[in-house]
Amino acid sequence: MITRTSRQILFWGLGLVAGTVAACQVPVFRYALERWKSDRYEILVLGEEPLNEQQQQLVARLSKALDSEPESPSAVRFISVTDGLDPGLRDLWHARSNSEQPLMIALYPKRSQVPNRLAYSAGLTEDHVNQLLDSPVRQSIFSKLLQGDSAVWVFVPCGDSAKDEAAYQILESQLAKEAQLIELPGVEELEISEEVLDSCKIDLRIGFSIVRLERNDVQEDFLLQTLLNSESDLREFDEPLVFPVFGRGRVLYALVGKGISADTIRSATSFMTGPCSCQVKEQNPGFDMLLSGDWEQAIGEVLISNPIPAGDARPKLLTIPPGRTGR
Repeated sequence: MITRTSRQILFWGLGLVAGTVAACQVPVFRYALERWKSDRYEILVLGEEPLNEQQQQLVARLSKALDSEPESPSAVRFISVTDGLDPGLRDLWHARSNSEQPLMIALYPKRSQVPNRLAYSAGLTEDHVNQLLDSPVRQSIFSKLLQGDSAVWVFVPCGDSAKDEAAYQILESQLAKEAQLIELPGVEELEISEEVLDSCKIDLRIGFSIVRLERNDVQEDFLLQTLLNSESDLREFDEPLVFPVFGRGRVLYALVGKGISADTIRSATSFMTGPCSCQVKEQNPGFDMLLSGDWEQAIGEVLISNPIPAGDARPKLLTIPPGRTGR
C-alpha cells in the first residue's frame, strides 16, 4: 500500500526516471491500445455444496465469459465454506446480506496497482452476474476507445449539485483546451508510412470524452465498486471523482474534489498523449477495467507501434502526479 507521503515521493521519482529515458514517439494511449492486453479478473464463488442447478448455470456463464485463455487456470473458482476459509474470505462470507445465497467475489487482476485485490462482492444472482459482466457505461467506454478517443473520463458526481457542476465544468473546459493544444507526432517521428497510418482500423487522433457514472445506478454497481476500491481512501471523500481511462480500459488514477483542476487534468493528458517509451504495462499505475469485447478484432492487424524488444523489460515511466484534495 502506498501512503500519501510516499506516493508523492514516488511520483517525483518517476519524473526523474522519465527524464533519462529516450522515448519512442507513439503516444502512450495508442501504445496501450495496441500492445497492453487486458488483464483478467478472477471470480471466487463461496457457498455450501452442492450448488443448485440455477447457481451452477450462473457459475458456468461466468466461466464461459471470463475464461478467454483455454490453457490458463479458470478465472472462476468455487470454494466450499465447509472446508474452512481464510480470515478475509470468512469475514466477507459472514457479512453477506443474504445468508441463503452463495457469495460472488471479484478480484482485480494480479498485476493491478491497487491497495488489495478485493474489487467487488455480491450475492450470486442473475442480476449481479449481469452487472459484473457488462453495463451501459462500460459499453460506452469500450465504444469510445475504439472510435479513437485518447481517453474517456469517468465522472462520478457526489450528489452536491454545486460541487458537481463546478468540477464538471472544469473538466469539460480543460479537456477542450487540451484537445486543441496537443499535437500528434507525424509519420516521420512515428517511423511509419502514410499507407500504414491510413490502413489502421482506428484513426490516430487526439480526442477526449466524458461519461457520467451515477452512484445510485444499480446497473453500474460493479463498475462503481471497482473504481472506489482501487485506492484506499476514495470512500472517505464526499466529493466528485474523475477517473481517466485509456488503452484497453486502463484506469489511471482518481482525481478528487479540488484535485479536479486544470493542472492535474493537464498532467494526466500529458502522460496519456506523451511518447510511450515502450513501457512495461505492470510498471504503470492503475488497473484494468472489466470490459466486454474483442479488442484484437476491433483494432485489426495494422499497428502503429512496435513491441518491446526481446529482453528489454526495464520500467520506463513518465511523471504521473496524483489528483487529490489538499495534498
